[in-house]
Amino acid sequence: TFTVTTIDGTQQQVTVTINGANDAAVISGTSSGTVVEAGGVANADAGTPTASGTLTDTDVDNTPNSFTAVAAGAATDNGYGTFEMTAGGVWTYTLDNTKAAVQALNVGDHLTDTFTVTTIDGTQQQVTVTINGANDAAVLSSASVNLTESNAAAAISTSGSLTISDVDSPSTFVAQAGTSGNYGTFVINTAGAWTYTASSAHDEFVAGQHYVENFDVVSADGTHTSVHIDILGTNDAPEIDLNGAPTGNSTSLNYTAGSAATVIAPATTITDIDSPDFGGGSLTVAFTANGTSADQLSIQNQGTGTGQIGVSGSNVTYGGTVIGTFSGGTNGSNLVITFNASATQAAAAALADHILYSNATSPAIAKTVTYTLVDGDGTANGGTDSSTASATINVTGSDVTPPSASISHQLSSSQQESTFTVHATDASGIQSIQLYDSIGGGAPVLIYTFTAAELAAGAATGNFTHIFTDGVAPFPVSNSVHQISAVVTDNSAAHNSSTAVDSVTFKTNGGGGSSSKFTAPAGTAGEPINLALIDPSEGQAVTVTVKDLPSGWAIDGATQNADGSWTVQTNAVHELTVTTPADFAGAAVLDVHLTWTNADGTTGSMFVADNVEAYAPGSPIFAWSGDDVLTGSSGNDLFVFSQPIGNDTVHSFDATADQVDLIGYSGFQSFSDVQAHMADDANGNAVITLGEGQSITLEGVHSSALGAANFAFDQTPVVNNPGTMTLSDGALLPLSGTVNNSGLISLNSTGSETLLQVIQHGVTLQGGGQVVLSDSILNIVSGTGPDVTLTNVDNTISGAGQLGDGMLGLDNRGIIIASGSNALVIDTGGSVVANSGTLEATGSGGLIVAGGVANSGILWANGGNIAIHGAVTGEGDATIGNLSKLEFGAASSTDVTFAQNAAGTLELDDSFDFSGRIGGITNDDKLDLNDILFGSATKAVYQANADGSGGTLTVTDGTHGATLHLLGSYDANGFNVADDGQGHTVVTYNPAEFTLTGVGNATSEFAV
Repeated sequence: TFTVTTIDGTQQQVTVTINGANDAAVISGTSSGTVVEAGGVANADAGTPTASGTLTDTDVDNTPNSFTAVAAGAATDNGYGTFEMTAGGVWTYTLDNTKAAVQALNVGDHLTDTFTVTTIDGTQQQVTVTINGANDAAVLSSASVNLTESNAAAAISTSGSLTISDVDSPSTFVAQAGTSGNYGTFVINTAGAWTYTASSAHDEFVAGQHYVENFDVVSADGTHTSVHIDILGTNDAPEIDLNGAPTGNSTSLNYTAGSAATVIAPATTITDIDSPDFGGGSLTVAFTANGTSADQLSIQNQGTGTGQIGVSGSNVTYGGTVIGTFSGGTNGSNLVITFNASATQAAAAALADHILYSNATSPAIAKTVTYTLVDGDGTANGGTDSSTASATINVTGSDVTPPSASISHQLSSSQQESTFTVHATDASGIQSIQLYDSIGGGAPVLIYTFTAAELAAGAATGNFTHIFTDGVAPFPVSNSVHQISAVVTDNSAAHNSSTAVDSVTFKTNGGGGSSSKFTAPAGTAGEPINLALIDPSEGQAVTVTVKDLPSGWAIDGATQNADGSWTVQTNAVHELTVTTPADFAGAAVLDVHLTWTNADGTTGSMFVADNVEAYAPGSPIFAWSGDDVLTGSSGNDLFVFSQPIGNDTVHSFDATADQVDLIGYSGFQSFSDVQAHMADDANGNAVITLGEGQSITLEGVHSSALGAANFAFDQTPVVNNPGTMTLSDGALLPLSGTVNNSGLISLNSTGSETLLQVIQHGVTLQGGGQVVLSDSILNIVSGTGPDVTLTNVDNTISGAGQLGDGMLGLDNRGIIIASGSNALVIDTGGSVVANSGTLEATGSGGLIVAGGVANSGILWANGGNIAIHGAVTGEGDATIGNLSKLEFGAASSTDVTFAQNAAGTLELDDSFDFSGRIGGITNDDKLDLNDILFGSATKAVYQANADGSGGTLTVTDGTHGATLHLLGSYDANGFNVADDGQGHTVVTYNPAEFTLTGVGNATSEFAV
């Protein structure tokens, strides 16, 4: 209002009405936003994307910051989402991920959505939201396949197809042309079709174990999935090959009924690709065609050395470790070996190599024997645990022909010997010879069995000889007529035998004729030694004539005759003595002839081979293993009696100074034990009874005069020999204990058995001296039992004869040389020769070892041949040189080297089982393989090692094969095979020849 006035002052109020009009608000703040696609089909971003902002306004005619509220879920202009507006100006945009247009967005793609808000006065503001795209991962399938191993790669190969969908990328896969896995190859194309192809049958997969492959698969947009392959391993059958050849697994054996047990399949190989051992498995060997109760299967007992199969009770060992037990095999039954976890593939193969067949009586026939090998790993999930192989045994009829045999004898009164010669031959060889004596027409009584050495010595000629020496011979002097017969048994399995009767009888005469005796008195050199003669004439005068008395020896009271003999007449023959030079040591046989007049006027006579043993002063005096007479000296004497002895007498025993050493008598360990077995005889002489047929009589000494100081028990005697100890032809000398031989011990047989007898507990030979045996097979070093051992520490033993004679163990650390034209035979009976020194042959007679050798030293065929009939084991070496041959008669493992220019031969009777190495072979050397027959199929193939250090030489006759390990460089084409003259195979080495063409086309032939 306002008032107006007239000029007169009259007032008039004017009223003006003002009508309002809206002034638009001014809006500011956030009017745009951004969201990123999320969720949806396979988007990696979770949740619902939103964007928000705040708007403000100023309004002159309205309350500021006042907007028209819009509830959530309001539609936007483009419909990609919804919005909400608060009265305070806060807006929120929510993206609708379900919209196809939104899902179709990929990284880098965009959409725009808008909506409009207003203030309370109606002023509008558009809000713009930018929608950014994100990748929606492809939707892929995966694959997981379970397979089971079989015997073919196809069984563990598979295929399939994967599916894919992708809203914002092509629905394809990244192709893989051949992705290698651990066990196969994976292929997939863009459409998702895939294939898995196994690289092999994978027989090595172990039963029950899972072998997994995972292959990564990627879609076009980089989304990953996988194909999973799970292969379950099953047991694969073991493989047994009886022939060791590239093709087939069967073999054959030619066998003569009645011959020794023979290996059926010596070249067997056994493998199992998915198991290292056969624990819980078995090997069964059974006759599947033409078997009979006469068929015998067994396991060869090689021993406990490296690589050897052994048998102890029902246990089977390999290299000394038990690999299982066996049963059966006899009388046509199955041979079954049940394995434990120690039965490796090598052990099982070695066992199969040493299954033996024998039959004593079979007619000619072909038999089939089947080997069934079970690996012990079961058959779960379709696995296989066994395989078979067969062998054909071609049997020829048994040997039923007995050996031919005859016997003759020769008696020698001068040498006090009875020589019996048996002539025997048989195609299978001679196994044993026994002599029987029929006395006065009575039943034959066994008196002798030929030793292995005697059988070996006569094998080549068929003449087998044994010599009895009086005093040892089992012929009583009793006016009896003796007829000798020989029972000869051959080597066939039937053990055919023949009996030959000596057509000539002989008589031992104890009365008016003549008789023979053997005595072995012992004493000290340089002092009287009782001759151990008996009074044959009941007190009448006896004329005693001694021949062959060595120079410097003297018979008490005797005079020398013109012919060099010595004679004494006495009625006290039992008191006669002989005295040797003081510097003599050894033994000599005196030819003693006694004559007298009997009561009836006839003349009686007796020949005595008087073996006088003289030990050096201070040395022990030893009793031998038969009846003996010993004489004490003027010094302190040690009389050694080693189990066994005979009925012995000791003269001149000094109870104040002398001792008796009892060795090997378990019941005598103290003087009280002696007293319990000692009494005086009718003449007042102390008699000690050691056992049946074993006693000691101390002549002239009462038992009351003896005390503990007179006895020692198992004391080791010591003998010192700085000079010469001589055993003359036909003589015997016992020794035991420690022998310090720095000089010479000489055995001088010229045709009669000369014996160095090793008595309990054996001899340790040391001092660096020599033991020389003359060139005669009748020099013998033997023991009194198989438990007696000769230990040669450092002596050199050389010559010819026999060491052991079947009754002596031998431990050689020194040198033994067979240097004679006759053989040196080592026969230790059942024991193995231990050699850490040298066994050498230089003489043409060679060295023969009847048994095995544990060799950690040297075997040297150096101008003489060596034949070892048993197995040779150990880490030692053998050398062949100088035109010599080395023969191994059984499975052996010692390395052999041919010396330069040896022109030697290595002969292997069991080449299948020879595991040693052979080196130095040249074109002059030979390998003679007695178990490989020579024929059209016989061949030798050499394969060199990769490093050129040697290789393997495989020799086969088409049925049997041997693999020999060679050292050195060889031409693979240089090995040739030939017949050794006895149907066996000999391998020679002749390197390849080639021709060099020179100037002018001249040629020269060269051999390398």
